[in-house]
Amino acid sequence: MSFVANPIQQVLAQGRTSLRPEDIKAYGIARFLDEQEKRCPLPALNIAFTEEENRLMDQILAEERQAAANAA
Repeated sequence: MSFVANPIQQVLAQGRTSLRPEDIKAYGIARFLDEQEKRCPLPALNIAFTEEENRLMDQILAEERQAAANAA
């Protein structure tokens, strides 16, 4: 995990003096996952998307690639 064990160390290394909400959230999630891993593995989720959702995502990704290519 990219988040350090002590969030204060990361904040100081970045030159900041306080934690942001996303820092607190990331640290909490990391702690939860570390504790959960000790107990038992989390079950893998079986996420299935419809054909329409897949088509929309493909369209969005193609538009983003085109926009990035035009910006370069």
